[in-house]
Amino acid sequence: MGEVIDSRDNRQQPTDLDVHAGRRHDLAVAALHTWSEHGYSQVSVRNVARRTRFSHGMVHYYFQSKDALVAECVRLIADAHIFAADCSGAAGVTDYSGRLAGALSESFRTHRRLHRVRYDLRNQSQFEPRLRPFAAVVEDDRARWQRDVQRRYEALGWHFDPPFELLAEQVDALVERAVRADLLGSDLDNAAAELHEDLLRVLPKDEAVR
Repeated sequence: MGEVIDSRDNRQQPTDLDVHAGRRHDLAVAALHTWSEHGYSQVSVRNVARRTRFSHGMVHYYFQSKDALVAECVRLIADAHIFAADCSGAAGVTDYSGRLAGALSESFRTHRRLHRVRYDLRNQSQFEPRLRPFAAVVEDDRARWQRDVQRRYEALGWHFDPPFELLAEQVDALVERAVRADLLGSDLDNAAAELHEDLLRVLPKDEAVR
């Protein structure tokens, strides 16, 4: 028997597995919205149900616990690669820094909710040991990105003094400041522009343009 095709849009009709995965995704997105707006303490099966068309029982069917919800939220953050920045082809250190600043400020603009959740998760994990494995997933992704950035600078001939780790912490603090400004109601475009300028001030530059 041939495949069943929806003649309206020429797409294959979703299977039960597709529907199940789609609903889990939608519920996790609702949880991320709740988390980014109200913090980790408000992430619950009940609050996610209030935010969606699903009943409490239906949400509980897909996520039997808060930890299961958190795990799916973390997976979505990891899949979004919020630290990814394709800055290949840079002509030099200054050019690479400019591309990196642009990529980071755009990541903040595009994924500001995910950045909010990432910082809240990291902070909460200091007090709740059960959250540390979840935070480690996101922080490991950031660490891989940082190693890639360091290698790219070194390939362009840059020698870090003070160490790269200090620069990485400065960059992280600037992104966190932008996230806090957005959370407190600052205009998103202004916050992204300020982040871009702040990053340009701290990222390395070729000697000739200092």
